[in-house]
Amino acid sequence: MYMTDHGIPGIRKYDPSFRLLDMHFHYSSETVKETFDKISEGGRIAYKTYLLLDFIFIVFFLITMFTISDVVLISSQLKIIICTVCGLRALFDVLENILLLRMLGQYPLFNDNLAKICPWLTSFKFIMLYIWMIVILSQTVICGLKSIKR
Repeated sequence: MYMTDHGIPGIRKYDPSFRLLDMHFHYSSETVKETFDKISEGGRIAYKTYLLLDFIFIVFFLITMFTISDVVLISSQLKIIICTVCGLRALFDVLENILLLRMLGQYPLFNDNLAKICPWLTSFKFIMLYIWMIVILSQTVICGLKSIKR
């Protein structure tokens, strides 16, 4: 998706400097407005398509996170906590996409309040991903060290 016309290359036809908003850890509402302005109508249509397809990615990534968590984590209590973190990451991603789609649909009207909320959802999405990665990597190292000691 990222390498096709349904992803970044398709949007960059309208703005060669385009960067996905949801791949920044945080950004400003001004960045949202500037991005929408720069990509023009064709780019906004391509961005909408990308965001709609991204919902599929969110589901598959959530399944992948659940599967890895189930394999790596031993403690059932930790599994529940980490699966909640995975679910929150997906929820923040979905809400972020919904807000971006809504703003794109309203363009050229610009809702500054939504544009101020969206970056926070993006940041929370990344924080949940980092928590998950730290727990998975630390659990893997701990299990690896235990197996070396045996």
